[in-house]
Parts: sequence; structure tokens; C-alpha cells
Amino acid sequence: MERDRLRFGLLGPPVLYDARSEAVAVASPKTRALLAALLLEAGRPVSVGALRDALWDGSPPPSARASLHNHVTRLRRLIGEPGRLRTVPSGYHLRVAEGEVDVHLFEARAAAARAAYAAGDWARVVGAASDGLALWRGAPLAGLPDGVGGYAFAQRLEETRLLLTEWRHDAELALGGARVESLVPELAALAAEYPLREAYHRQLMLALHRTGRRAEALAVHRDLRARLAEELGIEPGPAVREAHVEVLRGAGASAGPERGGSRGAVDRAAPAAAPAGGAAGVDDAVRGDDAASRGVAAGRADVTGLPPEPENGGALGRDPETGTPSETGALPAESTSDSRPEPEPGSEPESGPEPESGPESMPVRPVAPPRPAQLPPSPPYFTGRTAVRDALARALTPGPQPSVAVVSGMAGVGKSALALHVAHRVKERFPDGQLYLNLHGATPGMPPLTPEQALTALLRDVGAEPRLIPERPDAAAALLRSLLAPTRTLLLLDDAENTAQVRPLLPAGAGCAVIVTSRSPLAALDGARRFPLTPLTGAESAALLRAASGRDGTSGHAAPAGAPGTPGASRVPDGLDGLDADHPLVELTGRLPLALRVVAARLAARRALTPDVLAGQLAATEGRLNHLEYDDLSVRRPLAGAPDAL
Repeated sequence: MERDRLRFGLLGPPVLYDARSEAVAVASPKTRALLAALLLEAGRPVSVGALRDALWDGSPPPSARASLHNHVTRLRRLIGEPGRLRTVPSGYHLRVAEGEVDVHLFEARAAAARAAYAAGDWARVVGAASDGLALWRGAPLAGLPDGVGGYAFAQRLEETRLLLTEWRHDAELALGGARVESLVPELAALAAEYPLREAYHRQLMLALHRTGRRAEALAVHRDLRARLAEELGIEPGPAVREAHVEVLRGAGASAGPERGGSRGAVDRAAPAAAPAGGAAGVDDAVRGDDAASRGVAAGRADVTGLPPEPENGGALGRDPETGTPSETGALPAESTSDSRPEPEPGSEPESGPEPESGPESMPVRPVAPPRPAQLPPSPPYFTGRTAVRDALARALTPGPQPSVAVVSGMAGVGKSALALHVAHRVKERFPDGQLYLNLHGATPGMPPLTPEQALTALLRDVGAEPRLIPERPDAAAALLRSLLAPTRTLLLLDDAENTAQVRPLLPAGAGCAVIVTSRSPLAALDGARRFPLTPLTGAESAALLRAASGRDGTSGHAAPAGAPGTPGASRVPDGLDGLDADHPLVELTGRLPLALRVVAARLAARRALTPDVLAGQLAATEGRLNHLEYDDLSVRRPLAGAPDAL
């Protein structure tokens, strides 16, 4: 393993490595958070504001700047290399070369394992996957405050780890031999930890079957099928069905681990076709084992969730040719007594077991993936922008070419809110679904999605089998275009960094449309209609404050009983009737929708707080951004990467 270059670790709690590649624990939680924030932006400067937010989870104390300097000094001492962590005008820059972070090595080994898997080189898959998994020390970025960010980064690494584990087990099964028996405990633990991940159940079935434990393998399939039917309403996928057929037919089984099946676990040769009505061609003994593994008994519900079959030709019947329920729900009259045809004179009667009607023998009908409906909820207090809203909606009408619209503007100006509002308004024009993907082009502490990552996410969302997604970005983009071409689908690509990130994701189908939000107008994106946003007008800002605060004059407090001039049931308005376009609070927020939502949240939380008092607080402090944060709403974070906006 190439640990001689390793200097930093993120696959677990952040650590440093010394010259001998021994891990050096970073004891201080704040120093660990500082190291992680710098490594998440490896090779790029990180602003002082972003680092303060990372270390103090978005609420830095007044002494944060001096304390940050102390933590930087402590980290420099731990690194022990002058010039590695430099001070730059905007903040700090940690110099990191390729291969010096465990994530770099992990991803390189994952790429090698993927290439070997595609080539069927199972020994190389085992080596590369094992080397990559050996770098794993725990959950990426473990033990860090939420302000550090990196959630999508950690999720991507976790998914890669699961895929590496899956590929290694497939390779071990393909190689066979004594190693197959040793896989069973690990696969059983994985199947229990990830009860809906079909790959681990398929591998556990094969490992059990190939070591002579067929009944247990069938029980694994029964439990998985019941769980998928109960929780998701679907049947297992084709890979699990293929493994199930192997178990039923007895193929690849061995009397012991020394003769572990030589047939590869990922061998895609189609199994012999079975006649309709069940897994015909399987002998009576196999049928008996299968029935025993299912525990079929009178009165027990079918694991598919379908109603039980009526006896004696009841109202719900099965087609005599296919064994599936007839369209009318009743058997044809001529088949109610015996669905088998009469043998012709002189012919030998057909021998073999009776067709089985249990759930395992029912023909598996393919289940179409659900239509994507991924749009987050529409903003509840969307205000103003009537002209641009209507123009954007008109631009998203399906036509001879796919419609592409770019909503651009500074941080906090309401790009995503407008895009979501219009997307919900026009979604009925796109009956094949709506896809949403946050590209994290300007998310502090989180690297933007690469085109490859974005393509993989979209292809999975439209139903592509993960193992069949091409590795080359141009091939993956072509597959996405092919899948979307015959559809009328709306894509919302939120927070794009640049044109290069967006271009491979665009569909070619005439019935599709795309909304892209970005701080940049993406001028190089040919054929796109552009909708630059500016701050709201004063009147729109005041209207948004009144609506989002819940104090728009429609609510109030009960007046004291017997107060002069007011009956006991009358109400004294506590709304913001005096808050108009000229109120100081409107200008103090810059008329940015995000800042207005923060101010509205403060007004909603404290009914005694008046707009005049809050405006005075904002005007009297130099750290106005400290007052423009509430709960998970923050003006500081999106502005952290935009010094001009600050």
C-alpha cells in the first residue's frame, strides 16, 4: 500500500500521518474541525469567515478570530512542515499534493477495482478492493460539528465503500474455493445492516448455497422478498431472481468449501427457460426444500402482499396458460375443473410434478421504477417577481428543442425559490416526472459535484442499473440523453458552479426542460434563456416580511376585559401595518429574500419584538451578519465564498 506519501486522513476522524505514515491523533476538537475544513477545500484558500463558521458551527464568539489564529498555530506545529499551511489575503491555504490524503488513495483503488470488475479480472478486483477498504477507519469526517459541512462528500465515500465491498464479494464468489465459506458471516452481518440492499442478500444466498446450505439460502430470499413487498411494494431485481433460480436448480452447489462453486457469481449466462407456471424442471426434492424454506401453511399470507388464491375456482382465478391472474378475475368456464389440456389419443401422458401455485413459482412481473417527483416543496411565502416568474414559466413549454433556462444572481437573492416556485407551477406539463439535483457549486465547506457524480446520480434516479452505468463521462451522458429522449421530464439543477458542470447533464429530448440556478449567468451555455435576478423592490420586501413573520395584521392579542372602548372579546392587532417600503428594516436587509426571511423568523419568534427595535439593533452594530442568522437560516454562509457580496 502506498502509504509513504500519505499525510492526512479523512476516512474517519481527521488525522495527520508522520514521516513513517503512523497516525498522529489531533486531540483538540477545534483543531480537527480546522484540519477537515482545510482538507475539504484542498488546494484552494479558505476564508477566515468560513473557518470560523466551521469551528463554531455558524455561531462564532467575539474572540473567534484570535482563537482561530491559535488553532492554526497548533495545526502548523502538528504538521511540522514550514510553508505547508500558509496565510493568504482571504484566509488560509493548506498545500496538499495528489496522493497525500487517504481519500485520494481510496478513490484510486476504487477506480482500479471498477476497471478490473468490468474486465472480469477477479483476483485484481479482490486486491484493489481490499487495499481500498483497508484505508477505512470509520465514517468520514466523524465527530465534527455540522458547520464543517461535507455531508454529500461523506455520503459519496460511504456509497463507494459499499460498492467496493460488493465487488470484492462478487469476485470472491467467482474465484470460489475455501474462501466462499468464510464470506458467510460477513455477508450475514451486511444483509442485517442494510436490509434493503439486494446485492448483499444475493451474495449471501449464493455463498450459503455453494457451501451446501440451500435451505438457508432460500430462507434469505423469502425474507428479502417479503420485506421488499411490505415496505416498498416491489419484487427483487433480476440479479436476485437469477441467484434464486441457481439455488432452486441446484447449480453451482458444492458438498463442502473445498469444492466451492467454480461458476462466477457475476456470470451473466441466462438460465434455461422454465415452462410457465413455476420453476419447472426442478425435481421434487428441490420443490420440497423450497416449500419448506417458505414455511407455506394454510392461512399464511403470501409474501407478495397479494390476496390468497380462492379454492375450488373462486372469483379470483389464474389464466391456464400463464398461471397469472386473469383480467376478469375469474377462470374461463372450460378451465374451472382442470386447466390442463386432454392428451391426444395414443400419446403418452405427460409426467412430472403438478404446477406449483405458491408465491415462489409465480411469474415475476417486472416492476417499473417510480416516476421521479423530486422537487422540494414550493416556497410558502414567495412574493413578487411577477414578470420574471411568468416569463420563466413560458420558457419551459415543451417544443421542438429542449428548453433550458438559467436563473442567476448574487447569493441570497432568491434564485432557488423562484426556480422551485415556477417548477411546481409547470410540473403538469411534464408527466414523466421532475428531477432535482443540488450541484453544490457554491456551498461553503462542500466541493461541487463533478459531472461524473452528477451523471451517476441522475442515471440512478431515472432507473438505470448502477452496475451498468458507464465509467466514461461521455458515455454516461449519452446514456442519460437516451433515457430522457422519449420522455417529457423537467430537471432542476440547483447551484451550478459553471457551464462545464452543467453541459453533460442536459437532455436532448424535445419534450424535456431544464432550470439551472447559478451565481453565474453561464454565458457559454448555448441556447439557454437567461433570467438574472436583482433584490426585491421595497414594497415586495415589506410584503414578504409581513407574510413570513405571521404578523400581517390578521392576528392579534386579546385586549384586557373591560378596557376602555373595547369589549372583552375584541382584539388589538399586533401586525406590521406600519412596515412599508420606506421602513429602515427593508434597506438594512439589502432587500435580499434570504435576509428578509431571517428577519421575519426573528419577528415570528418574539412577538414583543417590533420592526423598529430590530432595525435599531441592525443599524447599531458593525457585525450585522450576526443578527442575520436564525436556526438553519443564515446569510453569512452563502456569502462566505462571495467577498464582494460581503
